[in-house]
Amino acid sequence: MSRAIVSCSPWFADAALYELRRFLPDVSFVDQPAPGILLIEFPFSFDKLTLPWRHKLPIYLHHAFPVHHITALQNNPADLPRLCHLIRTFAPPDAILQVRSTVEDVLRFSAADVHHVIAPDQPLYPSHPPAGRVLSILLTGSSAALTAYVGISWASQNLSPFTGGQMPFTQPVSNRAGFKLLEALAAFEIRLHKGTRVLDLGAAPGAWTTLLRQRGMHVTAVAPKPLYPWLMVDPGVEIQPMLAETYLERCATTFDLIVNDMILEGQESARLMVEYAEHLKNGGIAIMTLKLHKHNRQKIMDHAMRLLRKAYKIIRVRQLVSNRREVTLFLRRKE
Repeated sequence: MSRAIVSCSPWFADAALYELRRFLPDVSFVDQPAPGILLIEFPFSFDKLTLPWRHKLPIYLHHAFPVHHITALQNNPADLPRLCHLIRTFAPPDAILQVRSTVEDVLRFSAADVHHVIAPDQPLYPSHPPAGRVLSILLTGSSAALTAYVGISWASQNLSPFTGGQMPFTQPVSNRAGFKLLEALAAFEIRLHKGTRVLDLGAAPGAWTTLLRQRGMHVTAVAPKPLYPWLMVDPGVEIQPMLAETYLERCATTFDLIVNDMILEGQESARLMVEYAEHLKNGGIAIMTLKLHKHNRQKIMDHAMRLLRKAYKIIRVRQLVSNRREVTLFLRRKE
């Protein structure tokens, strides 16, 4: 039997496992070493495991790597040479090292220490994602029972070339919500153009509007709460200090792009997006987060999708690493 570590959001671990089994019924759950980390086994190759999503990313699965060795560690500096010796027995010297730890608060050494000992010539934060073979190490457990999961694979097999699926962003953001937009643009391969007219629903405090303005967009920001001070004086931002439901009755503009990160339950946000579709140009695109806070999240998601399909083609759905109890949708208005 083959084994693998699969990463996902802790809030969607059951959905991630279901997504795996829907395509590959022979996958078995073995353990959950940490929240959002699943150890699975299957009677076929790792390459076959991730093949269904090689050209179209799954919704809930963030990252995967094969497990070739599971090693108990003592949580002391002697672990480092032991790991190094193990890896030299099977890993090719040209493999790019990726180390992830879920126990940094109890480790007596860091993931960076592991990286330095095993691959001292490789940068800790590479500027480009790996394209060849990847040596993956996951450190998890507790101070009394530390475990290393180790495996070698091709970057193209891992669902994401980045460690744990976490994209590295160097652009500063105003708050955490900004990472959601950056990751959505990258994951959905959306290219924005200067001069694009954007409607930002639920814009406050303004992380998404700020990123859009940095790309030369003209933004109409709708929010009853104040925006960041720099947006209040930005001539490229038209502020509508009201609820999105209220602005809908007054809106007389057609936009190229609508973005929506409103704190509304999924169905309500979807209904509003359908009503706003008449203010999106034919073939225009939209990016929205769909909040799934309640326990019956699949029912909420299915209902929201049915509503959205009245006005949009759903291009992609992805539970981004930057998302919490939500998924992000890439939509295109129907002609």
